[in-house]
Amino acid sequence: MRNLLLLTLLLGGAFAPVDEKANAIADEMMAALGGQEKWEKARFLRFTFVRQGRRLTLTWDRYSGRYRLEAMNDAGVPYAVVMNLLTRQGRAALDGRSLDGAELSEYLTLATRVWAGETYWLLAPYKLRDPGAILTYEGEETVGGATVQDRLHLRFENVGLTPGDQFWLYVNRKTRLLDRWRFKLQGGTEGDYRWAGWERFGGILLATERVGASGERILFENVLVTDALPEEVFTSLVPWNP
Repeated sequence: MRNLLLLTLLLGGAFAPVDEKANAIADEMMAALGGQEKWEKARFLRFTFVRQGRRLTLTWDRYSGRYRLEAMNDAGVPYAVVMNLLTRQGRAALDGRSLDGAELSEYLTLATRVWAGETYWLLAPYKLRDPGAILTYEGEETVGGATVQDRLHLRFENVGLTPGDQFWLYVNRKTRLLDRWRFKLQGGTEGDYRWAGWERFGGILLATERVGASGERILFENVLVTDALPEEVFTSLVPWNP
């Protein structure tokens, strides 16, 4: 799993102070999700991120950093990117036309930002112990006098594309799964979403729906977790479906 650590450090990772209680809850959550061993074996992940009519399909080789993105740009034109997140090198095509120069650089940068954002929406519970993540315990949430959740605060130390992001995680006392998160991003955006639709894929649990306090729904469709994919997934810019 050496390249997973390298990928984190590539984005600026550092090792953070320790809150033993918060880390213990994070470990309990990992166990409820399927366990560290099954997470480490989940090599390839593919999913379609659906939000406000926008669809982005991401395929990621967690071991090597290879990555594929298929989507449409703001003008509704389809594009595809295949690249390596470790080297930041790759290829892209817009409506079937291969890109180079400044256009290629633009789409490689876009794809990297999509990967950083949309995979975190899906995989945050698995990444609480990553280098550079600072996790602290902030108390209990009660309903009718009964404790129903533990609240954790997550911030970052010199890691990722937006190290000023902050999250508050509400961990279910019974299931040890994530019920909800609130966040305040580096750019000032705030949000409050329930995590729902927990399903098992390839031995690990993933939540397939986010429901915002305003009623907004974010969906994760066509989820695939596997230990093998064809090589052309990460080399060809021709549209691909499993």
